[in-house]
Amino acid sequence: MMKNKNILVFILLCVFSTVTYAKKGKVEKEISDREYWAQMAYKIAAPVLSNMSKGELKKNMQVEISPTWDGRSKDVTYMECFGRLMSGIAPWLSLPDDDTAESIQRKQLREWALKSYVQAVDPESPDYLLWRKEGQTLVDAAYIAESFIRGYDALWIPLDSVTKQRYIAEFTQLRRVDPPYTNWLLFSATVEAFLRKAGAPSDTYRIVSALRKVEEWYVGDGWYSDGPGFAFDYYNSFVCIRCI
Repeated sequence: MMKNKNILVFILLCVFSTVTYAKKGKVEKEISDREYWAQMAYKIAAPVLSNMSKGELKKNMQVEISPTWDGRSKDVTYMECFGRLMSGIAPWLSLPDDDTAESIQRKQLREWALKSYVQAVDPESPDYLLWRKEGQTLVDAAYIAESFIRGYDALWIPLDSVTKQRYIAEFTQLRRVDPPYTNWLLFSATVEAFLRKAGAPSDTYRIVSALRKVEEWYVGDGWYSDGPGFAFDYYNSFVCIRCI
C-alpha cells in the first residue's frame, strides 16, 4: 500500500513539474482587440493592394466560378474585390500616421491603395477595371465611390488630375445602367453623391428619389424591404443601412 502511494506521489510531482515548466517556458504576449483586427485587416488587404499597385491583380488573383454562374464576365470579380475592400478600410487608412506598428502597416496600405486607384481607371493598365460593360458594374463601382466619400482627404485629394477626371468620366457613364427597383437605387445614389462631393455634375434626382424610396420601404425595428418585397436577410445591414 505504501509503495503504491509513493508511486502516485512521484507521478503527481512529475506532472506538476512539467506543467510549471511549460508555463514558464512559453509566455505569449496577449494582444489587444485593436491589434488583432488591425493585423487581420492588413492580412486581407495586402495581397490585393500590393499586386494591384503594380498592375498585377488580374495576373495573380485566382478566380473560381460557381457551377451556377450566370454568365456575366468574370472580370466583375476584380472590381468587386477592390471596391468592397477599399470601402471597408477607407476610414482606417485616413487616420493620421504615428510611430506604432499599426500605423506603419496602414501607411503601406494607403500608398499601395493610391497606386491601385490609378491602375483601376488607366485604360493602358492590365488592371483597368470593367467599367464599360455589365450592369453589375454599378454596384461595385458604388463601393469605390463610397471609399472616396469615406476617405476623401486621404484617398481622393492626393490623386493626380488625370486620374480624377478618369474617375469622374467612369462614374458619369454608369448612368447607362437603369437600376432595378431594389437596393440598387442606393448604389446609383452613392455614385451621384460622390460626384457632387467632388464638384462634378451630378444627378440630384437619383440621390433624392433613392432616399425617399428607402424611407417608404422601412418596415420597423431597423428593417427595410428590398423594394416592394420584404427580404429578411443580411442586405439590411450590408446595403440598406450602410448606404443610408
